[in-house]
Amino acid sequence: MGSDRTKVHRAPHKQVFAHEDARRILERAIIAHVAITDKNQPYCMPVACAPFGDELLLHGSTASRLFKVLANGAPACVTITLVDALVLARSAFESSMHYQSLIALGIARSLEGEEKQTALRALTAHLFPERIDELRDSTDHELKATSVLAFPLNEISIKISDGQPDDPESDLGSMVWAGIVPISSTYGIPIPADSLKSGTLIPDYISRWPENRI
Repeated sequence: MGSDRTKVHRAPHKQVFAHEDARRILERAIIAHVAITDKNQPYCMPVACAPFGDELLLHGSTASRLFKVLANGAPACVTITLVDALVLARSAFESSMHYQSLIALGIARSLEGEEKQTALRALTAHLFPERIDELRDSTDHELKATSVLAFPLNEISIKISDGQPDDPESDLGSMVWAGIVPISSTYGIPIPADSLKSGTLIPDYISRWPENRI
């Protein structure tokens, strides 16, 4: 799960190693940032993601430079960050955040054929729960234009910060307010497409979509 390359050196007490922590982060995440180096130039780009067994699915275009480089076997770094709160201390220096982060190092593999279609169904089910059964199948052209990669999760680093403001004792007598301000993401009221056929109802399942996913 970890390695010398993924050992946390700054605030090592925040590093965790439980598979349950990794799974919880992956199940909430819908965006991952993927970093590569192409022709000596670093790039970092956000892509849609979803857990897939012991791997992480990355979804993009076959015309994308990022996905072309990844498909050719380039090493990459994938990062997921979930921010849950702001920690307001009595000084800017001690103020921080509650967060959960996962960094994975490795080489992606391209998915093809039936495995690719299975992965696309898993990705759709993760991003849009309960919706897949009413969508049409992808066309051959759409499948060819879509790249789905599986990124390994056997070399990862997980870091969780969830503590109280860590003010020095000399600041505790201050009348400046200190505490935690939670951050949550919610789904708003669905906005119908301009082209929606009259009488088409908002699906009930949207009301069950989980909060705090990004």
